[in-house]
Amino acid sequence: MPEVTLSKTDDHKLDKSVQAKVLTFLMKLREDDSAYGLRIKKLEQQKDPRARTGRVDDSWRALLFCLDHAGERTYVYAGTYEHDEAIERARTRVLRTNPVTHVAEIIDATAPALSPKIVVDYSGPGKPISFLGDHGYPVADLVGGLGFEKVDAQRLYSATSENDLAAMADNFENEWQRLAILGMAVGDTIAKIRADLGLEDADSVTAHGGAEIGPDDLLGDAELLGALMSPASRMQFTLVSDDEELRRILEEGDFGAWRVFLHPEQVKYVERDFNGPFRLTGGAGTGKTVVLLHRARRLALADSGARVVLTTFTKALAGMLRRDLARLDDGIPQTSLLGEPGVYVTGIDALAATVRDRAGNDFWSVAGEAVFGAAITERTSMVSNSQGWDAAASVLADAPADTTSPAFLEAEYVQVILPQRVRTLSGYLAARRPGRGVALDRARRAAVWTAVEAYRAGAAKARRLTWAELSAMASAYLESRAGEAPADHLLIDEGQDLSPLHWQLVRALAPAATNDVFIAEDVHQRIYGHRIVLSRYGIKVVGRSRRLTLNYRTTQENLVYALRMLEDAHYIDAAEETQSSHGYRSVRRGPAPRLFGGNHVWEQTDAVAHAIADWQAAGVGDSIAILGRTTVALKRLQRQLDDRGIATALYEEAITPGTPLLVTMHSAKGLEFSRVVLFDVSEGSVPLPLALHGLSGADLEDAMLRERSLLYVAASRARDELIVTWAGGPSELL
Repeated sequence: MPEVTLSKTDDHKLDKSVQAKVLTFLMKLREDDSAYGLRIKKLEQQKDPRARTGRVDDSWRALLFCLDHAGERTYVYAGTYEHDEAIERARTRVLRTNPVTHVAEIIDATAPALSPKIVVDYSGPGKPISFLGDHGYPVADLVGGLGFEKVDAQRLYSATSENDLAAMADNFENEWQRLAILGMAVGDTIAKIRADLGLEDADSVTAHGGAEIGPDDLLGDAELLGALMSPASRMQFTLVSDDEELRRILEEGDFGAWRVFLHPEQVKYVERDFNGPFRLTGGAGTGKTVVLLHRARRLALADSGARVVLTTFTKALAGMLRRDLARLDDGIPQTSLLGEPGVYVTGIDALAATVRDRAGNDFWSVAGEAVFGAAITERTSMVSNSQGWDAAASVLADAPADTTSPAFLEAEYVQVILPQRVRTLSGYLAARRPGRGVALDRARRAAVWTAVEAYRAGAAKARRLTWAELSAMASAYLESRAGEAPADHLLIDEGQDLSPLHWQLVRALAPAATNDVFIAEDVHQRIYGHRIVLSRYGIKVVGRSRRLTLNYRTTQENLVYALRMLEDAHYIDAAEETQSSHGYRSVRRGPAPRLFGGNHVWEQTDAVAHAIADWQAAGVGDSIAILGRTTVALKRLQRQLDDRGIATALYEEAITPGTPLLVTMHSAKGLEFSRVVLFDVSEGSVPLPLALHGLSGADLEDAMLRERSLLYVAASRARDELIVTWAGGPSELL
């Protein structure tokens, strides 16, 4: 039976009926390539003797390359085209190993060897026309350093701006070419581009001048098969293991590409071992979660007895991780028990609850003593971290206003008192309060402690426990059981939203060892927690942090717009480093975001209705979402759209396929849609006044950063088209 290697193609854009025939063709090809109905043929005067065509139906042909080695045959599938185009491609395309980078690539061997010399105009008062020339990229480096044909390097030299150069990337056939061009567009050095793509050192390779390819220039099939497995080649080519994988790749197209086509930089973080915690940062859509899933798979396969925990901030996000890990490899054992071999996927708060449940009655005595200063009776009611602070604050009627708000007291409790296991007033008077903003003298601290005592007394009487307290108790209990840590490897997604208590739990779950903690986070997407410093909780990542900058989800136009939400704000990450949004780039292009501002709410509702109707009429209605700041606003919009004949569904409801979804901006975290509307990003709606109520100083500044980040998260959910609406005036964050 022949093997089939798929090249990344645009087959997902074909009509569904044609896609089904392509799948049938490839399944038959894997079974028996001599079957008459496949009609695998060579052509006359083809540039690559390996090129073949195969019959998908009367109108469509598959482009293939046939490689034979050691009695085994491999077909590289390079797409399905209408009959005449497939014939032309089979005659002119060559599958080869790039002579500079040794990456497998498909090239047009009939392209002219040389193009007219690019004339750079120096006559005007401005800079030279060539963007690459102006930014110090010699043609020789593009040819001898990156492996571009000379004719292609000269074409790139004609670009006069960053946008022109980035737009040219879409015209290139190979993934490594497109990414190298995007790297130059944002100013990466040739050395960085080579390193990011995982290319071999260029010292031993010979320069090439773009001469026409002849049969003698082609390497043997064995060498080419080896090149197909290089990190840079695996961005574009993947060996299919079975028919089910073949079906998923072809049917899901771009949405499913993450499972099989990894960037070399992603591969590096999947496969590398780290001596201690490692942190991977990167903007929305850069593939951090993809790395986590592949890494979880790698760790589980490397050791059948390994206890791997994959966790994230919310239950919903954990459900997505569980689903996507099964989609990646349904043979990976997912366990439902903490401490058992396999991959245990759960939310971080659920993880704390699991520790409690495993511990039994000892939990309340041992952990109660550590956190509260005495054993406590079992708490049967789990509540949010904010519950109970209104009543506690009421005992401080005569204290300064900036220390009596429920929001301030809650933050002080979660960020200072619980992490430091403060159990008495004397302990609180001595506690450090880094990053809290509001200074507290002894009198103010005494007042705060009075509120804490009232809060704890009320909680004990009601037998309630907050999730923050549960995390504190879970980590304390695990610390009391030295040598009995229930995990070998922890992988954390959405790390920017975890609290100090979560990080203490993470540190207690797995002993310090190789590959103990791997964190994926983006400070620009912190929409829940407060800013923290990892080293204070035993998670030391100095020298073990890296950043992903290539966006796979959204278009460059939508990415640029989303990043503007972050301008004029100062973000400091968990390693106490300032995080910039500079350097991000996307592999995709599309229309610019559309902005609609009306004087009245009904005008923006009309705009949303018209947009949805247009998308549905164009046949692109399968993945539409309207994102709003609150559920109340979305329910109101749902009624108004229904009056206009537009059916929608709230995200939490049972969903009919193809129905546009109404999703809160918070719930949209981790999701992506082809078309997105950001609804009512109006002054007075975003930032949400309720989210800022009662805050001052550092707490207010932090809340404003979260609101800004929320808008960035929402805008970056759009893959293809983005619309933003408001009524009256736009939000100050736009």
